[in-house]
Amino acid sequence: MKSRNAPFIYSNLATSLDGKINIAGKGHFPLGTRADWEEMQRLRKKADAIVFGASTLRGFRAACCVEDPRWVRAKQPLNVVVSSQLNGLSPRWSFFTDTRIDRLLIADESTPSSRVKRFEKTCDIYLVQSKNKRLPLAQQIVEELQRRGIQRILVEGGGQVMWEFLRARLLDEVHITLTPRILGGAQAPTLVEGHGFGPQEVKNFELTRVKRLKNELYLTYRRQEQEGVQPAW
Repeated sequence: MKSRNAPFIYSNLATSLDGKINIAGKGHFPLGTRADWEEMQRLRKKADAIVFGASTLRGFRAACCVEDPRWVRAKQPLNVVVSSQLNGLSPRWSFFTDTRIDRLLIADESTPSSRVKRFEKTCDIYLVQSKNKRLPLAQQIVEELQRRGIQRILVEGGGQVMWEFLRARLLDEVHITLTPRILGGAQAPTLVEGHGFGPQEVKNFELTRVKRLKNELYLTYRRQEQEGVQPAW
């Protein structure tokens, strides 16, 4: 169970009807409509930090900001990128030159120092201990953000980052936009990846909000403490 002073952590992702968050291969494929973008902006404006994986950054290459003129903020949320070794990232991307945001790169302590130095001028860098069995990766990230005064954390994927937060029991609320598309593809990224949970480890959530806008459903779920699959009868 999370402590009373722990940050509130929530996620927001759009998925296809078959649970995909992007097409297979490289690039960014927008699933949702303008209404989904506005929902994303609404959720971003509440966040002190936005956490996403290096694969998401490689596809988008831009900062995660509050850009809707109704909600634009003087100080943008801290952008936190989780990357095991900082592979495939370029300091020339607009993400690393955008003056609106502060950036924090999360990388493994085994990352070569030469690679770390490439990003030191534009980012804070925090090296995690991948072999630390006492503190899972997501817990190390949250503790570092809490040390920086962050109280509301928005996780925007991808599937591996979602897995890390879920397996550490840190995700309080899940926002999903269900879009009327089917992407297919065994290699297409899904909402949650990782190793998967056993029957007694399955994470359970309670549906707290449903909104329909034309062909899209906007769903909000709250985490339940009890884990595992319960009999349906």
